[in-house]
Amino acid sequence: MQVSACIERGLQVSTCMQEPAALSNLKRIVPSSPELTRERILDAAARTFSLEGIQGATTRQIARKAGVNEVTLFRHFKSKEQLLGAVLERGLVSEVALMNEHSSWKENLRESMAKYARHYYSHLEKKQGFARAFIAEGQVLPKSMQTMIANVVRPVRERLIGILTDAQTAGVILEDVNIECALDAFKNTLYAGMLRQGTYLPRNYSTEAYIDTVVDIFVRGIESSENSALKS
Repeated sequence: MQVSACIERGLQVSTCMQEPAALSNLKRIVPSSPELTRERILDAAARTFSLEGIQGATTRQIARKAGVNEVTLFRHFKSKEQLLGAVLERGLVSEVALMNEHSSWKENLRESMAKYARHYYSHLEKKQGFARAFIAEGQVLPKSMQTMIANVVRPVRERLIGILTDAQTAGVILEDVNIECALDAFKNTLYAGMLRQGTYLPRNYSTEAYIDTVVDIFVRGIESSENSALKS
């Protein structure tokens, strides 16, 4: 019927036959409705966890903020725990992308760590409410939720440990440095700095100065003297 209608309007049949293909391509480019709904739910969940805390947030609140009902939410996520896991995974995407782009820190340890530190600190600032709830409630969350969080975070942490271990094997980092312990100290210092910024006493320095100082202290503490000498 479509072809005959085109002929009646004096159009070429070939032109009409191309229209469905164009529409098909458009459908492949534009995300499907379920995908958009899923993203709305994740956005709403991230906001609700930030405002209400992980334990205080309810699926009803999240569904309302997303503009859907709870039945729709549970079609996408079976539980609040699964939803929290998806929020965490989405939050780690940019960190994983950074490591994929810059997977070796052997060539310039200081520059690599500074780049990672700025990204990490900036990400925490953007998700400050969630970051605070994540730390404050960590010890009191149900065991199943703690295990789920560990399973989401562990691969990224192990990837970072691997990157630093590779630099240690190459002689860039001191042999006697405990890489896992050092990485935790580095990230925890950045995390704590973000959480307490401007609290009680004003800072007489910029965020950039804080990050640079943390990186400088850390690199000075773990970099081998031979590697440092090569650059000087």
